Amino acid sequence: MTRLPKFALAAAVAVALLTPIPVQAAASLQVTHSFLCAPEVSVGTAGPRLIVNTSSSASPQPSYQTNSQGCALVASADVGFFLSQGYTFGTNEGVQIQNAITANTTGTTSTIILPPYGFIKYIVVEETAGNAVTGGINVGDSGSATRFSSALAVAANSNTVIVPTALTGSANTGVPAADTVLIAAVTAFNSASLNVTVIFGYF
Repeated sequence: MTRLPKFALAAAVAVALLTPIPVQAAASLQVTHSFLCAPEVSVGTAGPRLIVNTSSSASPQPSYQTNSQGCALVASADVGFFLSQGYTFGTNEGVQIQNAITANTTGTTSTIILPPYGFIKYIVVEETAGNAVTGGINVGDSGSATRFSSALAVAANSNTVIVPTALTGSANTGVPAADTVLIAAVTAFNSASLNVTVIFGYF
């Protein structure tokens, strides 16, 4: 595990504000995707708008709702059409943040939600109340309490990064769907307060 200076955590928060959040078709198949963005326009903004792959022989033809930056998560079968329309590959990364966590999160209290086809790259944990979490924390989801990390040590006033090689998993299993990330103390929070940042990509 690597210690992260506070300025790096602030940078991660800045990325969260700048990264376009894509709006994509409902996840139903195990396929790979690309994050594509519309060509820059000389006046106004690119999106949002509904784009239909008019060259597809599928019925109905695949359609994608772009976000306010004109970007969307596009299934691999439709990438060629989008590229032919002038779309280019965008930044395949997003950020989810939840601050001031002082107790185990649940499906209703967690605000860290991986979108369909999302996978975790890094998890950053900052303790701000000056108290170590007794026994460390587990990071998981409704299917497994330790899907992403198990018994991560969280010291008082610390910044800790879970790097890819230290993750116990990076995505939920089965048909891709939105996945709520859950934080839980192994023993007790011990009056600790955690800011948790999840940096994710798309497959």
